[in-house]
Amino acid sequence: MTTILLCVSAGEVFKWIGYIIIAMICFMFMIIVHELGHYTAGKILGFKINEFAIGFGPAIFKTTTNKKTGEVFSIRCIPAGGFCAFEGEDEEAESPDGFNAHPVWKRIIVLASGVFFNFVSALIILNIFFMAYGEAVPVVVGTYDFVDSQHIQAFEEGDMIVKVNGKNVYSLLESGKLGELIADSDSNEFTVIRDGEEVVFTVEKADYSYSYQNENGETVTEVKKGLGITYGFGQYKLGYFSAVARSFNFCGDVVELIFKSIGQLFTGAAKVKDTMGGTITAVSALVQLGQSGFAAVAYGVAVLSISIAFMNILPLPALDGSRIVFAVIEGIRKKPLNRKVEGMIHAVGLVLLIGLAITFDLLHFFG
Repeated sequence: MTTILLCVSAGEVFKWIGYIIIAMICFMFMIIVHELGHYTAGKILGFKINEFAIGFGPAIFKTTTNKKTGEVFSIRCIPAGGFCAFEGEDEEAESPDGFNAHPVWKRIIVLASGVFFNFVSALIILNIFFMAYGEAVPVVVGTYDFVDSQHIQAFEEGDMIVKVNGKNVYSLLESGKLGELIADSDSNEFTVIRDGEEVVFTVEKADYSYSYQNENGETVTEVKKGLGITYGFGQYKLGYFSAVARSFNFCGDVVELIFKSIGQLFTGAAKVKDTMGGTITAVSALVQLGQSGFAAVAYGVAVLSISIAFMNILPLPALDGSRIVFAVIEGIRKKPLNRKVEGMIHAVGLVLLIGLAITFDLLHFFG
């Protein structure tokens, strides 16, 4: 018995180690995509790149990829990010190839390309996801008879509700979207998928009776006004063009959700530990999604890619958004701000951001 328990315990440990490794690979993928955006734009626009690194800390592998420019590719021992080091990035222009020697518009493109690559990667993942696995849509799981016998129940069990009054109702983020779409009208046109075919009909809200068992085990019958259905969620696979359109729409949903979450922090409607998180929180979320399979992990990577892109475009010191702001100011003034001051601002900002990330992680797990 002891041997069996030890085997089971060891099996669980190895399984969780596998989840963590997968989560770290996914996290590194998102960071590498971001840095690859900077790298690709820099190469196209003629910037001198000193090093493209995967990870931080001492290098465990290093090779010169361009002997003429001395460009280096390295893999470092701490798998928690990466970087693309440009010549003279935080210094005064000293050579024609230095980062700050290039025109402002070129630098802005390079700085914004990391965010752009994150969004593009999210769109590609979502497009494949929606075609292969489908979008979450309401599925009728139960129907009730209306009190007025002349009011016929139009829904059938298994109906996948895809549109209300011509508007798509699918949303992986808002499970209450169907209720929002029918809240202001007593009569609504529904489009459902029934036995693989699209069916359109109009339903008027009416009184219906339903029964349930209360806490004492007694059967109680009540009358409510509505559609006379209960529903869960199922997967509705989209065609290519629908998937492309939905991918853009979904990115907008995620950004909107981030804005709402930030707003709720200021109003007190949400707690920091439930809304914000650092690297450990992100990896932990991917570990949990890993238990649900590949589709859930792909979904999580897409959402986190959008979140990383959004956070990096914010004008916070050390982030791409802040560097873009400094470049724009330089373009307006026709001369740069003091490079040493700018570098100090980014250095202090980086320390503060790391501190905030650690604080958010601690609050998330121990708050």
